[in-house]
Amino acid sequence: MDIGIERLRCQLREAVEECSARGLVFSTKWAAEQLCSLPLSDNLGGDTEDEKDGGIPVGGSKATPTLKNRLRGAGQVSQTTGATEGETEQGDNTLEDKRMQWQQLDAEERDRMALGKSLFDVREFERAAFMLQGCRGPRAVFLRLYSLYLNSERRASEAGESKGSNSSAVAEISAELLELDAVGDLDGFGIYLLALSLKASGRRDEARNACLRAVQAFECNWSAWELLAGLAGAQSASVCPATGWVRHAFLAQALVAAEAASTEFAGHVAELERLVGRSGFVMGLRAQRHYHMREFDEAGSEFSALQALDPFRLELSDVHSNILYVTEDRGRLAALAQRCAAVDRFRPETCCVIGNYYSLRREHDKAAGYFRRAAQLDSACLAAWVLLGHELIELKNTAGAADAYRRAADIDARDYRAWYGLGKTYEMLNMPHYALRYYARAAALRPHDSRMWCALADCYDRAAQPDSAIACYRRALHASPESAAHAAARLARLYAAAGDRPRAAHCYRLLLAHAATDAADDVASACLFLASYELDRRNPRAARQYLSQVADAAPHRAEEASAMLRAMASSSN
Repeated sequence: MDIGIERLRCQLREAVEECSARGLVFSTKWAAEQLCSLPLSDNLGGDTEDEKDGGIPVGGSKATPTLKNRLRGAGQVSQTTGATEGETEQGDNTLEDKRMQWQQLDAEERDRMALGKSLFDVREFERAAFMLQGCRGPRAVFLRLYSLYLNSERRASEAGESKGSNSSAVAEISAELLELDAVGDLDGFGIYLLALSLKASGRRDEARNACLRAVQAFECNWSAWELLAGLAGAQSASVCPATGWVRHAFLAQALVAAEAASTEFAGHVAELERLVGRSGFVMGLRAQRHYHMREFDEAGSEFSALQALDPFRLELSDVHSNILYVTEDRGRLAALAQRCAAVDRFRPETCCVIGNYYSLRREHDKAAGYFRRAAQLDSACLAAWVLLGHELIELKNTAGAADAYRRAADIDARDYRAWYGLGKTYEMLNMPHYALRYYARAAALRPHDSRMWCALADCYDRAAQPDSAIACYRRALHASPESAAHAAARLARLYAAAGDRPRAAHCYRLLLAHAATDAADDVASACLFLASYELDRRNPRAARQYLSQVADAAPHRAEEASAMLRAMASSSN
């Protein structure tokens, strides 16, 4: 990628200014974080000497490259479609005229925009929209319609409804934006808002196309990239634009939980580090990757480095607390909860961390209360809904758990935890056919996770579908090792029930190779079966070796082994 550091700095500075003016606080924060992580000197080698004066070629247009890209959303004029020289020049003139018109309108409406933005910042959305009525500049139009959109979301949340429930208000916003888009009066930010409103109206395909146009029109609007990821789902790589440096951040984020994409993920992160260094965002990507790959030590090290870099950062602290919860590191989890509470007690991430601490202490009522508070603070907080579902499962509140998991699946259908949780809920309700559907979704998202295949196989087994259960258990054996012992034990039992003793014996040997200390009964059953199998093969010596292991594995089953040894002794006499 041929881009110099000064040009990159110019892009990010413009993104900070444009996103901040429109109230896109998360995009502003993301751009500013990458901006401040840039090195002071140019070592990327992408700029010419003429471009290093603020990214503006000497004697050329004063519009930065990003501004020109942003204006591609106006009039939808392509500059790379093989147009003739005259057509290209005419298109450039059209874009330049539109840019000058927008700049003049923004300048004329600057005072009213300042009032509207101040009202927006204090969350007086209806008042902000009212004050901006009649404004035609792209900044004011965006802020007015975005205020109306956020107000509709707030009304729906106050009424206990899901986002987008206020369909009439959202439909009016979409209609106005579509009219502006039809005459080429939407810049990249307006197209992003159009995608947002179309998604809220349930028009996902149209929203995805609009979102793709938005990121092509203004590359550094990170909120647009995140919206595109949610709309594209598993097809994120196929819909991603082929140019631009932010696509590396988008693809790395999309691949962070993909088990079979280590090389691709590493390549995108390496390119990001070359461009913006080890920013907090890049370090967070690496930490999340280790977490999803269940490499908890490496993930913990990355989070510790991130905390040292920015001790007041709360982003991803909920993921860090998940690691400490799984490793049962109560001391460090308590320290993390205290640190987050000292920074901001009313952030969703803080509530999730504290909830994990109480869950580790088996105080599930308190834990559920904190997760519920996190969901109230941010209804789009995926972790809050997933963890709330887990706690309600512990409290045997299956109806509440199912609702929490469904809310999580609505937020991000790519997160396997929501589908796995729904499967577990219906399994507890003795409804295996419903559970199968959700476990299948989880297994499709995590094809290399043996836990997903074992859960699916257990359901097939309960539903009296042994052939399907065998197929899933075999997939589990070739996946991650976490549930290998469980899969081997169940597979051996199914083969034995089907009369296939050689395959059952093979699976029981695998069980002995992978068995954990908490699988004593399975180990004893394996040894007893293998002893019987070896006796049938006239191999009493091997049978005695297996029987000698029964007492060590499960003392309460030692009498069964002793009975077999006495029978062997009597038959030999």
